[in-house]
Amino acid sequence: MVKTLLDYNASVVTPITNGVAIPVPISPAGVQIAGTSVYIDPAVPTHFPNKVELKATIGVNVTLDTPNILVRIWRAGHEIFYARAEYEDFFNDDGIISLHMVDINAPAGVQNYQLIVENQDANSTAVVVGPVIFSAMAIGG
Repeated sequence: MVKTLLDYNASVVTPITNGVAIPVPISPAGVQIAGTSVYIDPAVPTHFPNKVELKATIGVNVTLDTPNILVRIWRAGHEIFYARAEYEDFFNDDGIISLHMVDINAPAGVQNYQLIVENQDANSTAVVVGPVIFSAMAIGG
């Protein structure tokens, strides 16, 4: 079956390490570090079924102990993805979190996605330092 590129968008907060310094808050607080959106046009015959491929790259620096960094993706106020990465201050205090997620059959219209991070270990600290890149590609058919 032929696939149709419906829309593409990307948010490049910073393409480099040390381009930002966003503290990762302790759970249950979280902080949005990037957002992106795609438009799924209902007038396009191939708009359903669809898949929205979401990709993110997040550079982090561990400043104390062993944070458990939870990465969440939200669409329209609802969590659609989460994953956790753990880093050790003594062994790998700088790291890159890379993720790829597919949102299957997103509703027609504008779909806004939020990339959120939080730290699940209250005895540790981490900072998002970059790169921070978040992209969405909507494919129909």
